[in-house]
Amino acid sequence: MALITTRYATAIFDLATEKGQMPEYQKEAEELIKILENEKDFITILNHPSVLLEEKLTLVQNIFEGKASDDFVGLMYLCVKKGRQNLIIEILKTFVKMAKEQQGFMNATVTSSIPLDETQLAQIKTNLENSTQKKIELTTIVDESLLGGMIIRVGDKVVDGSIQGQIQSLKTSLLNLRLA
Repeated sequence: MALITTRYATAIFDLATEKGQMPEYQKEAEELIKILENEKDFITILNHPSVLLEEKLTLVQNIFEGKASDDFVGLMYLCVKKGRQNLIIEILKTFVKMAKEQQGFMNATVTSSIPLDETQLAQIKTNLENSTQKKIELTTIVDESLLGGMIIRVGDKVVDGSIQGQIQSLKTSLLNLRLA
């Protein structure tokens, strides 16, 4: 599915680039994501097997035509026509991610055992921005099972500074010593 979402997102990305309207497209995609996530019934109807294809297409047109750009209405229309309506939100999210990356943004996730305060988060963000030379958008997750420390994920890199991660690393080292 990732290949399909990337293909559709790339098509919208290319259109936005050609038209020189990346910020506008990104903003519209973010608004559409909010709408679609809040209106779960809409996607449920689009996915329902007893609703005819023509009815689904008419629904997309009636709801979004004149309210969203032709390119996004066309994207949704195409997804429904190809039976990929369940991927619309993921396609839009992939497009937003691509647009942000082009503008020098990068997502980072910090998972900690307790909530971090603003000062700690600001320091982590500054350190990540200095090391990646990108503007960081930080997401935080609290996972009490970590025992302590934190795990930082930036792109496809993971730094595991959690106590649980250190215990696992030590365990692996000890097993490797025993095997040698």
